[in-house]
Formats: sequence, structure tokens, C-alpha cells
Amino acid sequence: MKEIEKKIYQILKKIDGNVLAIGLDDDNMLKLLEENNNITECNLLNASSNQKGMKRKIKKQKKNFNIRQLRKKFHKKKVDYIICNMNDIYPYIKTFIKDSVYINRKKLYFYGDMKKYDLDKIISRYKKYGARIEQTFYNNYFLITILNEKSKTNKIKDSWFSLVDFMHFLYEIIGDLLIN
Repeated sequence: MKEIEKKIYQILKKIDGNVLAIGLDDDNMLKLLEENNNITECNLLNASSNQKGMKRKIKKQKKNFNIRQLRKKFHKKKVDYIICNMNDIYPYIKTFIKDSVYINRKKLYFYGDMKKYDLDKIISRYKKYGARIEQTFYNNYFLITILNEKSKTNKIKDSWFSLVDFMHFLYEIIGDLLIN
């Protein structure tokens, strides 16, 4: 994990503007976010802050809300960078994908353990919105960079993609039942 931590430290030193960090537990990463003078606003969401689920703590305002309300709290294309630990975001990945395309202006970073997650599904869902994706692998860990600069979304497109994903999910369940 040391190679990927070094890469994330480099990313945290370079970012600027509005940042949303989800699941950053490492004290060194949080310290880098605080020391970076180019960051105008830093929002942190951590699962460890509340037992019921992921909550948000803003340094200035100290408000909490559920992660499923990201679209309500952030306006369209307001956040420049999003950095996510896949361990904390994966239970909410269905709603997070469409919300992250909606609120993100520049780049989105996912990092985590390769063995636990199906990365192909996540990547294919982001490609539907027209986002460019870069993948790097370090031993058993991954870092996915999603460039949302040219991605577009609207309510009709979100509804259509949700329906397609649900139909694909039903197709997989029916196939598993027939095989068993």
C-alpha cells in the first residue's frame, strides 16, 4: 500500500479549489489537505464519524448529512476534485456514480484493494456519461482517475441509465437462479 499512498500524497499536494474527500482515515492525508493553501474549501465525509452511515463534516459549518443527499447539498459542477476510498463508498456506489458526475467539475479519484471490487462495472457506468478513465495498479491496489471535464448528465439520462442498470441486475439474478 506504500506505493499507492505515495501517489495519493502527490495528488493531495497538487489539487486546488473545492475538494470533497470521502473515507480518508490516514492522519498524514488529512494533514496534507490542511496544509495545502490552494484548497479553498475542503469537505470531509467519513464512515467512522457516525454509526448509522457515512456523514459529512465541514470544517467551517459543522453540518452532518447522509451521503445519498450529495446532489442536494452541492450544486451542479461545484466540486473540483473528489477523492474516495472504495471501502467507504462501495455500499453507496449506485447513487454515488450519478451524483459524482453531477457535482464534479474536474477529477475524481478512487483507490482501494483490487480483490474486493468489480472495477469493470464501475468503469462501464462512468463511460456511459462520457468520462475519460485512467487506471493504475500497484501490487494489489488500484487508483482510478475519472476525468469529468467533458461528462454531461441530465435527469432523463440518469433515469435511463438507472433503468438499464436495473435490467442488467435482474438479468444476472435470473441467470444465477436458472444455473443453480
